[in-house]
Amino acid sequence: MLEIEAYINRTAEVRRKEISSDRKQPGKVKRPMNSFMLYRKAFQNHTKAYCEHNNHQVVSKVCGASWDQEPEHIRKQFADWAKMERANHQLAHPGYKFTPAKPKNQKRRH
Repeated sequence: MLEIEAYINRTAEVRRKEISSDRKQPGKVKRPMNSFMLYRKAFQNHTKAYCEHNNHQVVSKVCGASWDQEPEHIRKQFADWAKMERANHQLAHPGYKFTPAKPKNQKRRH
């Protein structure tokens, strides 16, 4: 299992390096992870070991079902970590504001 506390407490410098080293979209600041995304990150390798189909969609479904079964204290811990992740993300990227991309070929309703 990935050490979530170490992940959310990475330095601003490390976070900025992650942006420049992103192969798909270099320079794009990603959103901070919410509580479920942190949970999925923590348990994805463990889940992959037990999944017959080793792809991200199946892993997400299994983690989602597991997340629903977790007791409140576990969910609260991940919610607290998500708050810390948002705060650390804000320190690393002070001008960041989430702006969803509009679809290129949007059909209009009349």
